[in-house]
Amino acid sequence: MLNRLFFFSDIDDTLIQTKRKTDFGQNTIVAAYTKEGEESSFFYEGVKLLIDALLKENITFIPTTARNIDSYQRTIFYNEPKIKYAILNFGGTLLVNNEVDEEWNSIMKQAYKKIAPLEEVEKNIREVIEKANLNVVVKNIDNYYISIHNKYNTDNKEYLSNVKSLIEEFLALNDDFYLYENDNSFGILPHILNKKFAVDYMIDFHKPLLCLGAGDNLSDLAFMNSTSLHLVPNNSSIHKTRLSH
Repeated sequence: MLNRLFFFSDIDDTLIQTKRKTDFGQNTIVAAYTKEGEESSFFYEGVKLLIDALLKENITFIPTTARNIDSYQRTIFYNEPKIKYAILNFGGTLLVNNEVDEEWNSIMKQAYKKIAPLEEVEKNIREVIEKANLNVVVKNIDNYYISIHNKYNTDNKEYLSNVKSLIEEFLALNDDFYLYENDNSFGILPHILNKKFAVDYMIDFHKPLLCLGAGDNLSDLAFMNSTSLHLVPNNSSIHKTRLSH
């Protein structure tokens, strides 16, 4: 029987941290790996204990992340037998027992037929970026969204601002899409793609008694506001914004 208490949580910068952001003065546990098998992200001990305790109590814990299937498979969540569901690709993919949910997949495919092809969007934004002579990594992530990673100028805020301005100018002419920001990376996402839509689908289908939502990015507030209780990490963009008001 499915537990009626649901916990939808973003992963990166909410539950786990990249090596660059991890304070190794604290006790840590490896949480994810690179394609080459190297350690890439870490739990702080207290957070790992919280997740273990929730799973022991049979809370329905649902990772809700921008990661695609390949990236999610390299986290320890993927092999946890008590995690039945996962929401990936900003809500574009729903896994049930690590298999793609075909009903949700069909809904998303129909929605994508109504917007510009992602291959075309990738080609156009790549041309704009190359013309501006900006050195960033542009990727089409499984035909769900376009990732633009400021990989080589991570500490250059002016460079990052120039990249953002260029994307904003591009999106001003593309009504189907919006800008996602996270640290030194950006995403070009269609308006039909949002973690909230997949979370709402799960809530409508399972009708849990209570839902908890956790996230760090301001964009996570959309799906968190579909839940009853919020969990927000200190120093996250949500936390800083709330403190400023």
